[in-house]
Amino acid sequence: MNDEEDRFNLPRPRWSIHEIAIWGGSEEDDLALASGYLDVAEIAARHWIARGPNDSLPIPILYNYRHSIELSLKWLIRTAARCIVRSGYAGTENLSPDKVDERVRTHNIRKLADHLNRYLAMLDLPAPEQRIDPESWKQLNWLDSEDATGETFRYAVVGRGPDRTPARPVQQNVNFYEQVNELHKLAHLLSGGYTSHLGVYEDWQIEYMEEMRSAWS
Repeated sequence: MNDEEDRFNLPRPRWSIHEIAIWGGSEEDDLALASGYLDVAEIAARHWIARGPNDSLPIPILYNYRHSIELSLKWLIRTAARCIVRSGYAGTENLSPDKVDERVRTHNIRKLADHLNRYLAMLDLPAPEQRIDPESWKQLNWLDSEDATGETFRYAVVGRGPDRTPARPVQQNVNFYEQVNELHKLAHLLSGGYTSHLGVYEDWQIEYMEEMRSAWS
C-alpha cells in the first residue's frame, strides 16, 4: 500500500482484539443506543472545545445529543408503561406494548415528553417525581423549538416538494458552548439519572409482586 492509499485509512488499533465490535442481541435497546449516541456527541463536543472552532461540527454534535435524548425518552416511556400495567392499571388508555410502540413512533421531542409526563403521573412515585423536572422541561421545549421533526439537525434542507426550505436560512453567530452544554447535562440526566431511577423502580416492583405471589401461594 502506498502513502496515497494509506492516508485514507483510519489508524489501526494497537491490539487486533480491539478491531472487533459487538452489536445486536437481547441487550440492545433504545437506552443502549442512547448511551452510544451520547458518547459520540460528547467526544465530538470535547474535540470542538479542545481544538478550537470548527463550524462543520456543531450541527452534527447537536444531532447526536438530540437523538440520544429522543431514545432515552422512548425507553423511559416504554418502561413507565410496563410499570403502570404491572401495578394493575384499570384506565381506558391501551398500554399494550404494540400501542405504546405506536405512540413513540415519532421524532417529536415535545410529544415524547408529554407522553412521559402523563405516564409518570400514573406511577406511585413522590409528587416531585411524577413530572419531568422544570429545568429539563425547559430544555426539552427549547430542543423541540429548534428541531421539531428530527430533520433540522440532520439535513441542510427540510420538508418535501414545494415546502422544501433551508434548515438554517439565515447565518447566525451563536454561543454554541452554552447551547451544547445544556443539552449535554440534559442528555446525561435522562440516560443516567431518570433511567436509573425508573429502572430501580421497576426492579423493586417486580420483586414486590413476586413476594406477594409467594406469600399467597
